[in-house]
Amino acid sequence: MHQKYSSEAKISFFFNHSQVEYSHPKLNGTGEAGLPDEWHLLPSLALPDGVHNCQKDTIFFLLPSKEEPGKCVFGISCYRQIDSKELLNKSDDVTRASVQKAVCVLSRIPLFGPLKAKLEVITQAYFEQKDFSKVDVLAQMYTNLCDIFDENLTGEYFSNLAHHEISIQELFVRFRHRALLLFKLFLLERKVLFIAPTGLRLGETMLAIVSMFPKLLEEGLYYATIGVNTNDKTKAVNKEKKSSDIVIEEDVGVQMTRDDPLKEKDSCGFPLSLFTQGCSFDPYLSIQSMDYISKTQSCVVGATNALFAVKKDLFDVIVKIEDDGSLVHNHIEFVNDSALERVLALTSADLRFADFVLKKVEEQMKASTSEFDGSDEWIRLQMKNYLLGLVATSRSDLQAAVPHFGVAFVNEWRRTKNHKIWVANKHEDLASVPPGHMFSEQMGVYDVYLRFEHAVNGVEGASKVIGTVNTAGKNLGTSIGETGSRVKAKFTNWWNRKNPAAQEGIEQAEEPQSE
Repeated sequence: MHQKYSSEAKISFFFNHSQVEYSHPKLNGTGEAGLPDEWHLLPSLALPDGVHNCQKDTIFFLLPSKEEPGKCVFGISCYRQIDSKELLNKSDDVTRASVQKAVCVLSRIPLFGPLKAKLEVITQAYFEQKDFSKVDVLAQMYTNLCDIFDENLTGEYFSNLAHHEISIQELFVRFRHRALLLFKLFLLERKVLFIAPTGLRLGETMLAIVSMFPKLLEEGLYYATIGVNTNDKTKAVNKEKKSSDIVIEEDVGVQMTRDDPLKEKDSCGFPLSLFTQGCSFDPYLSIQSMDYISKTQSCVVGATNALFAVKKDLFDVIVKIEDDGSLVHNHIEFVNDSALERVLALTSADLRFADFVLKKVEEQMKASTSEFDGSDEWIRLQMKNYLLGLVATSRSDLQAAVPHFGVAFVNEWRRTKNHKIWVANKHEDLASVPPGHMFSEQMGVYDVYLRFEHAVNGVEGASKVIGTVNTAGKNLGTSIGETGSRVKAKFTNWWNRKNPAAQEGIEQAEEPQSE
């Protein structure tokens, strides 16, 4: 942040769900307390739904820019609750047993992690004063942030700063092999809901997935919010009505590239145009924003309000993150497209790759070392190589390589906007990337175990299932004379029905010999 663009780099202090109590610099819009029309949802975003149910939370969100139409600004809000009896200076409007307030920072540049770290410290200090009339600490924070962060940050330093405190390691630990499934899901431009009990858990998960795409977190979210993309979609529809009914397929990517607001790409074509032209990304939405979802072409949104999950007709996939205090349970539900689960089923090569990454992460976290292998930066490099191999395979249409990524997945991805824009351009270093999956090899016994582990979401569960199958096979073979091979055949048939990925091209490789 810098003083020269202070009009959209604000610290705002909110009271309850509808009122801006204090802002620095002062808001100068036409709404209540100077709130600009573009930011009418700001109070509902800064204080989370169900605010009375938690003592503190941190929310990441996006808002339309009021100075640069079509772009957005990035918000971080720290909410706290305090017993009104503890206040040293109680204003007349404090009539309840507890007081809920939030301190919010709006920035032109996406520095979610660094701003969160600073904001949480300041918010704690502000509440410890127990006198909300003392706002000097908020004004001082604004000055300090302007001195520390400049809007003209670029290069590797900006990239490292943007990824600070966004943990991909935690994502893999929580979702295990399904972290790769979520990565591939983002590529397909569907309507996806993430729902979690807290905004912080929600934002950390969604931003971690985004950060696995090269340059997307720091450069690819400037046109991502629903408030911007609903307008983009309207323009796109109007433009389509004026155009000819005959569209040449080869020209679609060129046309999309011309309309793509992300003009600056590197030599490989990054960042991808995942969240532009009607495709939105909002790490938090309040219930007041639900109507916007039906107006988007595709969206990835987060919510803490359970009412979002009830509206299943609005989404293709719902990712539920449940926290019971000691364990985090994750569930991915495909709601409106039964074929999508098959499309996204991880192949054996995918599972080997995800398992390779997961094992490196677990090794590093267990050893508590600072080695590069297994670090967040290392994971980002692996995901970049995976993505490059994927697009090279898609472009070449190499029949031997496509099944390793999933034939149905590659075909579905080719229909998306981001794929058409990527392959329509000539990127210098992309042309030299060879097609193929990094973990393509003949299927073996290890792949069977990986398939078990993936299906039951964990090593312990996989061991239990395998043990049960072995025991059942022996008992059946003894009691009714059914041979082990017939038990295996029956179980395999059941397994293939439950796990459609087992039928993918890669799974048609030669089976390992029986012992």
